[in-house]
Amino acid sequence: MRSGTSPGGFEALTLENAALRVTVLPELGGKVLELVDRAADRDLLWHNERTAPRRAPYGANFDDWWCGGWDEIFPSGDRALLHGELLPYMGELWSVPWTAEATVDRDEAIISASAFGTMAPARFERRLSLRGDEPVLRGRYRIVNLDVRPLPFLWGIHPAFAVTPRHRIDLPASTMVVGVSSDPSMGVVGETYPWPHRPDPTAPGGRRDARRVRPRTDAVFGGHWATDLGEGWLALTDTAARRGVALVFPREVFPHAWLWQVYGGWRGHHHVALEPWTGHPMQLEEAAAAGRARVLAPGAALEADVAIVLLEGLEGVASIEPDGAGFRVRRRRPRRAAPP
Repeated sequence: MRSGTSPGGFEALTLENAALRVTVLPELGGKVLELVDRAADRDLLWHNERTAPRRAPYGANFDDWWCGGWDEIFPSGDRALLHGELLPYMGELWSVPWTAEATVDRDEAIISASAFGTMAPARFERRLSLRGDEPVLRGRYRIVNLDVRPLPFLWGIHPAFAVTPRHRIDLPASTMVVGVSSDPSMGVVGETYPWPHRPDPTAPGGRRDARRVRPRTDAVFGGHWATDLGEGWLALTDTAARRGVALVFPREVFPHAWLWQVYGGWRGHHHVALEPWTGHPMQLEEAAAAGRARVLAPGAALEADVAIVLLEGLEGVASIEPDGAGFRVRRRRPRRAAPP
């Protein structure tokens, strides 16, 4: 564990063991800037090569300031009214400085960080830790309503991953809903389809395997909701390197997931964001009207334990579940070629 400065001169706190290196920028919304698989010597997070880390003013457009990495979205994704005031796009936390400290407890290195909402009367706490040389980053979250009124909110964990056409997405859902689409090959907004095969008039046979990451040259993008997660995990695997990463989370807290797929069509970028969400859609008022926003009673707290798990020796994931102090991963069996 060490402290230092990032590009731009911002305070940087780093956790490191034999498997992982994790760097957090408290001043920039608690952003996780670096998530390095040390065995592969590869940062798993996507970084905007045209935008360096920089401090944004409150209320700025997230997209115009986004340098990549992993951010926390709270209390709404899209702009929305909360108690009569307009919340910023992608929430309040990403553009405010967090308070953070690094500590060691026996064999566990810890970064504890917190921030207050500006309009939302809430305290958001996140504790990231590495235990020994485990290939697991553990996150313990707590959101407290400081108000005398109930607090409606949405919360999404927003890590953007670097990808290639070798990568494969796995998630435990049977139904997807198209929320954003730049092109018919990414679906029609409002369309529902059975995961993983999406109707696509441009693909052979009229359907596309949505698990397969598309090349940047396709110049398309889309965002799709997984609305019926059967388990609490999302995974991304480099099928050539046989290495990957998974997010594991409590499904009772995050019953939905947003799959943000950028294949060259949004500002020329190439990345995939696998995002657990407490509700959907991302606009708080719309989610509340649909009965899918969370509500904290005055003084109440929501807690959740989340993990980032490194994967190796596999080409896809069939399931992940907690197993004692660790996780049991069931590999997706590669499809065998038909006999001649």
